[in-house]
Order: sequence, then structure tokens, then C-alpha cells
Amino acid sequence: MCDKDEAKILFDKCKLEECKKAVRFFTDDLCTSKRQTLDILDNVPKGWSGLYKTVRSFIKESKELYKGMLFADEIETLIDNGYMNAMKGNLHSAEESNRFLLERIFLSIFIENTTKDYEKILRKRQWHRMVDAGYTILHFGEVIGRLKKTTGGKPPIDRDTIYLIGKPVCRKHLEFPEYSRNMEDFPLKERLKCKCGKEADYLTLAMPKVSALIGLGCYIVGYPSERFENIYSNISRIIHPYGLVKIDKDRAVLLWFRDYFMIVGELKKALAARSSNPSNESYQSEGRVEVKVKRKAKKKKDNPKKRNRKK
Repeated sequence: MCDKDEAKILFDKCKLEECKKAVRFFTDDLCTSKRQTLDILDNVPKGWSGLYKTVRSFIKESKELYKGMLFADEIETLIDNGYMNAMKGNLHSAEESNRFLLERIFLSIFIENTTKDYEKILRKRQWHRMVDAGYTILHFGEVIGRLKKTTGGKPPIDRDTIYLIGKPVCRKHLEFPEYSRNMEDFPLKERLKCKCGKEADYLTLAMPKVSALIGLGCYIVGYPSERFENIYSNISRIIHPYGLVKIDKDRAVLLWFRDYFMIVGELKKALAARSSNPSNESYQSEGRVEVKVKRKAKKKKDNPKKRNRKK
């Protein structure tokens, strides 16, 4: 899940054995293995004299990735906060910054490619009100399901199609008119119904939960979401239930930096995929369907009970 070229550059700069061990640690053996942070929590090597300089240099260079993003300022603050908390030995807060960093990155990608109304909802602090009222997208599977229902396919997510994964409401139950579009604006495959059973007149924007947000962002850029989901899940397991608010400073920095290094590596690949896929085709959803079909076919072939039934 990391950048092999970047890992090799950092490793080749090492002159001390302690440096090489540390680089191998936070790059998962120069990107040749995949490990969960909790599995290696007790195997963190000692730092070396150039550890903090290396980390700060990488952070400075990585911030170029976020320039132009909607929440670039917040993202940079989160990175700095993560590093400072790791320096204090508070891994919990440091990793919380990494987790929120992922959310802000994908929220930026999502809003930039759909509608600024989401930014308005955030600024006016109406997001939680709409969530409480049931205007939510729990996971990415819901996105594909709603798109198929309304269009019969999987079109790119943009300022129009984002409403198709929203909540259908009739005129009587229209709660957020400024974040709604008339059903007549869309050539729908079938009519949708409001919660009351009547035919819907409007589609209101829905607020994506984190898993849906990551899926949507990856769908937009044309990159598999599983890798970012794994990173997010890995970080969440550190934060809860273990806490880890007071550990050795060098260990905390290496653990936090390892996860940040993984985030940057995947983000570089995702943004590269975006630039090479301007048509916004869904690499992710097609890939998932193919995997499911292959697995089912394999199970069917290797099931002796079904073969016996045929006999």
C-alpha cells in the first residue's frame, strides 16, 4: 500500500543500520509486505538521530499533494497536529489526525466533483440535521444500487447524478428545498416514491457516511477503494479500544508516520489514476463485480454435494 520508489529513496539515504531498520519498518519492508499496525506495535525499532528530520522533510514534500484541494488548510493542520501529538507520545490523538485526514481528503474530492451545496451544508452546520432526518448514504453499495435503480447503469458521479443517490420526497415532505432538485430534471428509468408511499416530486441530497465517502471518492477518480478502506480500518482499531495515549516518543512517531506514509503512497496512485482517467469511468465497481463472479464460479465447480445431486 505504499510508494516503492519513495521507500527506496529513503532507504538509500540511510547510512546507519538503525536508519535502515526504521525505514524498513514504516515502509513495510520497502513495500513488499502488508501488515496491520496493531500486529507490529511491540516490534517498533529504535529511532536514529535523523528520524525527525526525515519525517519533517517528507511531510513538507507531501503537502504539495493537497494544494488546490477544498480543505487543504484543514488537511495541513491535521498533518501537523498528528506529528506534534506523536512527538508527545500520544499515538491515539496522532492517529485520530490520520483518520480525519482521510475523511477530509475524500470529502474534498467528493464536493469538488459534485456540488458546492455540500460545502454550504457544512458551513451552515446542517449536515447533522440532514443525517438525523434520514438523508444518508451508509455505504458505497447503496450508491450503486440507487444509480442502477434510477438509470439502469453506473454513470459517472457529477453535479447532476449526485441527486440520483439522494432521497426521494413528495411535495408535502420536502424538508430541504435548497438542496433538492425536481424529479422532472432527470430522465429516470422508473418513478420513485416518497416515504409516505406517494410518487416523489423531488430528490434531496444525501450525506455520505465515511465508508460511502471513501467509496464515492475512489469511484470518482477511478481507483480501488479497498486499499483506503483498509488503512482507515487499521487506524480505527488503534484508536478504539486500545487508547495508546502514552508511549515512547520515538515509537509513537514511527507508528504514526508509518500510517501517514501509507496514506500518501495510496493518494499519489489515486490522483495519478484520476489524471489518466478523465472520463470518470468506474474502475472500482466493475472490478468488484468481476471478482464476485469468479469466486461464485469457483465455489460452484468445487462443490461435491452439487455434483452428487446431478448424478
